[in-house]
This record gives sequence, C-alpha cells and structure tokens, in this order.
Amino acid sequence: MALSQFVSELRGQLSPEACSTIGSDRFVLDLTKFKSLQVNSAEHQVTVAGGVLMKQLSTALAEAGECAAVGNANTIGVIPYCLGGGIGVATGSMGLACDNLLSAKVILADGRLVHANNAHEPDLFWALKGAGVYFGAVIEITLRTYPLSIFGTKEGRHWIGNFMYPLERAQEVFRVVESLVAISKNSTAGLVMIIAPPPHFKPMIAVVPHYFGALEEGPKVFQCLTDLEPIFTSEMTPLVPNLSDHLDFACGKGGTRRFTLAGLREFKCTNCLKLTDLYREMLDSCPDAAASGLFVEWHSLPPPDIQTNSAFSHKDIRIWLVSLTFAIVIALLRVINKKTGIKSPDSTMRLGTAPETYVDLPHGTRTGPIERRFPDQGILARLRALKKEYDPQGAFTRTFL
Repeated sequence: MALSQFVSELRGQLSPEACSTIGSDRFVLDLTKFKSLQVNSAEHQVTVAGGVLMKQLSTALAEAGECAAVGNANTIGVIPYCLGGGIGVATGSMGLACDNLLSAKVILADGRLVHANNAHEPDLFWALKGAGVYFGAVIEITLRTYPLSIFGTKEGRHWIGNFMYPLERAQEVFRVVESLVAISKNSTAGLVMIIAPPPHFKPMIAVVPHYFGALEEGPKVFQCLTDLEPIFTSEMTPLVPNLSDHLDFACGKGGTRRFTLAGLREFKCTNCLKLTDLYREMLDSCPDAAASGLFVEWHSLPPPDIQTNSAFSHKDIRIWLVSLTFAIVIALLRVINKKTGIKSPDSTMRLGTAPETYVDLPHGTRTGPIERRFPDQGILARLRALKKEYDPQGAFTRTFL
C-alpha cells in the first residue's frame, strides 16, 4: 500500500493531478490534528509537528521574538513546505526553508521511526531536504529561527506595496517589473498577479513588492511603480504573523484547484504579455474562470553565508510562475489551446527557453519529467540510490525507482 502524506499542505488548493496519482489502493495520511510547537528562543530553534500551518508557526515564533523562513500563504503546511525546498519572500534574508532544517522525525516504509540529522542518518536527512515526501512520512521537524529584526526593523515589520493597473497597460507595467526583477538585491521580493478581483471581476494586474530594511526606503525603491499612476495603490508594514494576510483570498476552502510552480530563468515582458492574452481568453470563454489567477513571484537569492546541503536542485532560480486554477479552467485551457493555439501558462512563460532548462518545483507535479524537478544529475543519481535503500517497494510513490 502506498502512502501520500500531508493533506494539510494541499487544503484549499488540491490538484486534480495529485488526486489522480494517489490511486484507489492507496490513502492520504491526514495530520491536521497532529499539532504542537516548541519554541527554543535561546537556541534559535523551533520544533514543529505534522499538522502545523504557516500562520500558526509565525504567530508562535513572533510571541517569542523569533521568526523563520516562512512561506507566502497562511494555510501552507510547515513541514511539506520545508521538505519541498521552501521558497518565499524571505528567501533573500534567511535562505530556503530546507536549508534551515536541523532535524526530522520520519516514519519509513518498514515502519521504523527515525530521527535524522547531520550526525544520524545524514544521507536520509539530505534527501528529506528537497525530496522528503518520497522517502517517508515526516511527522516532526526542528527548524532554525532568527530574531525578528532580520526583517529590517526591531519588531519584525517590513514594507509591502500594492499597485493595481488595468490589463490594457500590461506592456508598460511588465517593462518596469522586468527591470525591477533584474536587480538581484537581498532586500526585495514580490508578486505580479493577473487576477479579476471582486466585486466587478474585471481583469487587472496587481504588483505587490516587498522591501526588507528601513520602512521609509520601501516607497523610494519602488517609486517607478508609483510613477506609472496605478488606479489603486496602498502600502502596509505588517508584523510577521500578518506577512501573508493579503493573500488569503487565494487560500479559501472549497472547489478543486490545481496549484503548480514553474521556475523561470528570467522575467520576460513579451511572455508576460502572452500570459495576459491567455487570461483574457479564459475569461471570455468562461466568466467563472475569474476565480483563478496567474502569479509571477520573485525573490532575492539566499545570503552567501547560508550553508546549503540538500536535495533541492533549484537554489539559483529566483523567479517562479504560480498557476492557481480551478478544475473547470484546466479543461478550459485545453479547449483554448485547440481553438487559438495559445499554450498553457507554463508553456507561455517558457517561450524562447530551451526545453532542457525547464524547471518544476518538486511539489508542483507528480507526473512531469523527473529531470525538471531534479535537473542536477548527481543529485538525481544519489536520490535514486537512496530510494532503493529506504523505500525499495515504492510505498511513498515509485518516484526515483
């Protein structure tokens, strides 16, 4: 019997593709009620059980004056986020979440409960950091934490802007964003969202940049977005537990959604324009598609002093296309492709890119080519060898076998 873990990671954004690969003879291990948090601020560590979500972690840590390499949504499961690499707006300050793992408790296919870290079962621990869902059921992790001041202010606040533009101004907006993303500074991150927000569900472009540093510097760094004269603009300086509250609209429960992340080597204005054409065609063909959104996320590269030793293969990727689509839209995209030739969001943003350089986040697909999730041949060979050692029958999917 095969085991697919951490339904908490997928709540509110469950992928039909993920469901279809579970199979009728398998089951999902739901750790929703398995929640505990132990913060050790003296040692800058936190121990997290399987069902803890990102908002719960951030809140508990902030009360102790600490923070961690958190994700961009309140309802993401902490453990699966870390096992899948753990990219987010704070990557430029704290590095990838997987590189902040200090230990993990994992149930292996033979039923053993193993405590893995750099000293005990180091090879397994290495595999868990970036490919953990394929090696066992990780029920607890210990994660490195940092003082709140790493966000730029003593209390852990940082600056977030919100700039809204009509879809008709896509070209000039994307050109400005293209220049912003090209500047790889440790103090910035952001999202470009093609959405149709309520109550009018009119398609728009939202740019949500983050600045980590003196709060008064944020508006100066992103003055170019103000110069475009958006139809709406706002700014906030949230505390760490409220870091992702502005994205709660994308995390609501209900409906079957597909959530994928494709890595991009660069932000191309021309491809983003084609992405807006695809979104407009989606809405013209089916108004209900307004509930879906297309996002491009960028973050700074991890600080050079963060030690990296994990199975995660995409440490050099700092731009990601995030597609959040309901089931009806997935079928609609196939119709649009046949009707107009417009490709899927992933294919659209990869135009002009050699296929051998395509990148998928490990958690973003279970059926795409394994080389896109783990392109480093040395890492892939090592993972295949470890899979034969720790899960030779494929209890945790047959990936790597």
